[in-house]
Order: sequence, then structure tokens, then C-alpha cells
Amino acid sequence: MEKMLKSTSGKIAFIAVMAALTTLTNLIMIPMPQPLAEYDLSPVLIYTLGVLAEPVTATMIVALAMMLGTGYKVMTFGFPIVFVFGAMLVRGLEAGLISALVRIRKEETSTISIWEIITMVIGVVFETVGFFVLDWYLFGWGVALTVLPTIVDAVFIPVAIGVIAAVRKRLGVYRLM
Repeated sequence: MEKMLKSTSGKIAFIAVMAALTTLTNLIMIPMPQPLAEYDLSPVLIYTLGVLAEPVTATMIVALAMMLGTGYKVMTFGFPIVFVFGAMLVRGLEAGLISALVRIRKEETSTISIWEIITMVIGVVFETVGFFVLDWYLFGWGVALTVLPTIVDAVFIPVAIGVIAAVRKRLGVYRLM
């Protein structure tokens, strides 16, 4: 697996497949009570890619997936077009931040380290603050307050832990890229 991802075609295939999968999880929406509207499952892959992929690759994959998934939501559900850029920016940088922080410590484990979990928590806080600041700048204080429940994305961390542990065990690799 590691050898396959070192070739250019292997990297392109990995990026394409992961972007498609992350887009799909972005489109699986769970209705929530107002003001939350809906949650999607993309945080699972944002955290997973943050831990398993290198920072630039994780950022590119997530930004591309958010462009496609949120772009579809804009066209289908009438979300404001600015949501596409906000999702690309905040969630793309979130994956890159997690990836960069994870690489500060060289802890190899067959499952997942405490440091990797902490970086995912930092990522959730970054995402919440990022969406808050963008919405405050673009729409004002009132709208910005409605994104604070984004912190609830932390509920996807245990799922991401399971995915990361399964990938490491099944593929026998510590990092994919």
C-alpha cells in the first residue's frame, strides 16, 4: 500500500477516491432541530484524513470535497454561494491543521494515540471558531451565533478513531501519505 501511494498515479487515485468519498459523506445529511438545520457525516473523513494524510494532501482533498458537496447543496437546497468558499476554507484548513499537529509527535501505534485524539479536538474548535468568524464578518453577530453548535461535530471523533484504527490494522500502515 505504501509503495502504491508513492507513485504519481497512486497519489492521484488516492486523492480522487478520498475526495469522492468525502463528498459523499458531505451529502449524507442528518436533520437536526433549529437552529442547527442539518449535520453531515464529512467530519469523520476530515478527522481521518487529517491523521492519515500529509497536510497539503488532506487540505486539498477536503477543500475539493467541500466544494463539490456544498456546491451541490447550494444548487439543490438554495444555500448561499458563500457557503461553498467558507466550507472549503475552514474545513480544508481544519484537515491540514490536524495533519500538521499530528506530525509534531512521532508516536507509532497500531490503533490511535492520545495526541491524535487531542489534535482532532483542536480541529473541531478551529472549525467552530472559523465558521463563527466568517459568519460574523459576512452576515453579522446574530448569524454567527447560530454556528456555535458546530462544536457538536466532536461526536464524530469516536467514529473517526474507529476508522483510523481499522485502516491501520487492515492496511498495515501508520500513515497513508
